[in-house]
Amino acid sequence: MVVLVAVLACSATTAFLVPSAPAASSTRLQSWQPNEDYNTFGGSSGRLTDFEREARDAGATDRKVTIRKPLGLVLEANDKGDVYVKEVVKGGNADAIGGVKKGDIISMCSATFGTAMWSTRGAGLDRVMRAIEVRAGSSVSLVVQSKSEQQNILSGLFKNQEKVREARVADAAKKRADLEAEIVAERKEAAKGWFGLF
Repeated sequence: MVVLVAVLACSATTAFLVPSAPAASSTRLQSWQPNEDYNTFGGSSGRLTDFEREARDAGATDRKVTIRKPLGLVLEANDKGDVYVKEVVKGGNADAIGGVKKGDIISMCSATFGTAMWSTRGAGLDRVMRAIEVRAGSSVSLVVQSKSEQQNILSGLFKNQEKVREARVADAAKKRADLEAEIVAERKEAAKGWFGLF
């Protein structure tokens, strides 16, 4: 039984997933590097740091599919480094289980061991292919999103941000009103003279 997946043919941005013989392993040291484009006022330029990527897990509303290797998918990357499904191979494992459609973006992938997942946003085709290849076991879990699912997530995020902003504004207005009332009361007490005794 062959468990590894490798690239049979590869152009600059397209990869085909098919069974292959195990490749010789190579050791590479990588360290976490801060994202220089990080915005300290909340958010980033769209790229995730290694730390942010590793700290995530699939949520309850994510469309998670577990596919036996070889996956039977043709993957491609866009200019932002996001990997999407260019084609679902007829008769392949992904076609057999369903749940993955042409054009779906792969937003998360299984870690090498266990059930943890990491975000593939902006990771690029080579990194996602390598993650699938070195995954221990006979299957890989992916979180996939269609363009409409992405838009729903973003619109929900912006709605929540607006609600939070409105709540903060209302809270600030209440605190200001309470403070003004307290100042007025203190001025009345001070106007009495003799510390309010007479």
